[in-house]
Amino acid sequence: MKKSIKTIILVSIMAALVIGYYFYLSNRDSSEGKQEQKAAGAGNANAQELIVKDIGNNYPESPREVLKLYARITQAYYASDTTDEQVEKLGAQARLLFDDELKGKQTDEEFTAALKADVANYRSINRYVADYKVDSSVNFEYKTISGKSYAIGTVLYYVREGNQLSNAYHSYKLRKDENGRWKILYWELSSSKQMGDEK
Repeated sequence: MKKSIKTIILVSIMAALVIGYYFYLSNRDSSEGKQEQKAAGAGNANAQELIVKDIGNNYPESPREVLKLYARITQAYYASDTTDEQVEKLGAQARLLFDDELKGKQTDEEFTAALKADVANYRSINRYVADYKVDSSVNFEYKTISGKSYAIGTVLYYVREGNQLSNAYHSYKLRKDENGRWKILYWELSSSKQMGDEK
């Protein structure tokens, strides 16, 4: 009789320990999962997608695709929920699209500092890039100068400031590098123009 009581007590204690340990693991995994979700959800999701994009091994094939990617990055810079850390990493991604001549005009640190100052200025006046439109492929101009291939295309940025929406046209000049990749050489503000509806 005493043996069976001892056995019941031991089994009960073991069961309690197993159940307690199970709840401990469940709660620990749950809280860790929530922390991971919170960390993953911090900042702008579009920015995060661009940050982890492997541009080096999946480089855009055409000048238009380069400008589409650059315009996406530009829009992500100024989104209100993009963190400072994301802005810095987006800047590093953008510089992968730059021609060496353009990159040589600023160090990485100078570029990042100027970018962060520009983003801070936009946010201080509640300005952001609401949308953008890239020239259709047929509207791109192509030239060959001294054996180098160049392309020129336009991006229309829709910039919102408070209740006002304005259009900003940027003309980009790209140059093909020794690996056959189209890189952004420079850009400038341009006047309005007719743009195609290509996606």
